[in-house]
Amino acid sequence: MSTLGQQLKQLRNNKKLSQPEFAQQVGIEQSYLSKLENDKSIPSNEIFRSLLLALDLSIDEFMKPLVFSHDKTRLMQIPDVELWFKSKAVNSSAAQRKIIYLAMFLIAFGCALFYAGHKNYVFNERFYEYKSLGVIKTNEPLNIFTHWSNFIIESNREKREEKNREILARRVPSFKLMDEYTGESFVEEVEGGKRLYNANELSRTIPHAGNSWFEFLGILAAVFGLALALLEPRLTKQ
Repeated sequence: MSTLGQQLKQLRNNKKLSQPEFAQQVGIEQSYLSKLENDKSIPSNEIFRSLLLALDLSIDEFMKPLVFSHDKTRLMQIPDVELWFKSKAVNSSAAQRKIIYLAMFLIAFGCALFYAGHKNYVFNERFYEYKSLGVIKTNEPLNIFTHWSNFIIESNREKREEKNREILARRVPSFKLMDEYTGESFVEEVEGGKRLYNANELSRTIPHAGNSWFEFLGILAAVFGLALALLEPRLTKQ
């Protein structure tokens, strides 16, 4: 960590100027410049500006190596330097707030994303399976495929066997997956008649990649927000 005097001497040497030459450019005595370089004196605000002018540096360029100087208390005696430190503190505080707010947002947003994916709020994974045994003809009862024998009047064995073969031939199962429970059964009009769909007792879970992505992105955002919060002191260090 440099001091004001060390910084002055280093910059003068970089310009390959002797003390008398540099003192002449600044408009001060060589003895006074020697005191400044040996940290035995603090320049006035006017002389400090003359030093910057002679070095062809902005205050930001000059003060950059002195940000963490243990000589800060003495440096603050120079009005321009005091204003510079205060400006840095304000900017640091504003940057700190921005990073903290961003970290809080990322953590909250990440948790919300993960929860939405975990609870399947965006992409449904729960489905109800309905099964239809076949097409029911007009004027036939809805339970013709399960109780057809109850509707046969003739006791003739051949006719009953013929009806059984007909029912078996007409059995063309159809399945529907519904994302909402619509009751134990429902009827759907189809070509040649209608179908009766009955619900299976248990719902089915079909994983959706979208929910996994929501969980992954939620964890990623939350972890990034947490890391940002932990690194904030380093990121806003002046």
